[in-house]
Amino acid sequence: MLDLNFIKPKETDGAVKLTVHKTGKLGFSKGAIELLNIGENKYCKFATNNADTNDVSVYMVVHQNGDEYSFKISKAGDYYYIKAKSFLNEMNIDFEDETRTIIFDIQQIDYNGDKIYKLKKRIVERKN
Repeated sequence: MLDLNFIKPKETDGAVKLTVHKTGKLGFSKGAIELLNIGENKYCKFATNNADTNDVSVYMVVHQNGDEYSFKISKAGDYYYIKAKSFLNEMNIDFEDETRTIIFDIQQIDYNGDKIYKLKKRIVERKN
């Protein structure tokens, strides 16, 4: 017997990612702006998984109000970004390295009934 469960595609405006800039900012893609509802959510927090030392992912929570752990999401025109030098330094990410681009792909997950986002780091070597 076969019982197929078809998966409905989720439409986003392009890739869902954060890109690390040489200035120490994290820039949101259009797909990320849509998924994270950045128009309403003006703050985000980053965390690591203390329960699993092999888990190298970073986890992000977006919310409307800030607290002591929150990074403010800023806007310049249609572009949204986070001033994230302290986060990048804490994670030992060399954001000034011009030989590569660091990207965090964003995946929505469920955590205790809440939507949070798993960030998976990807490194793209730049071609000269």
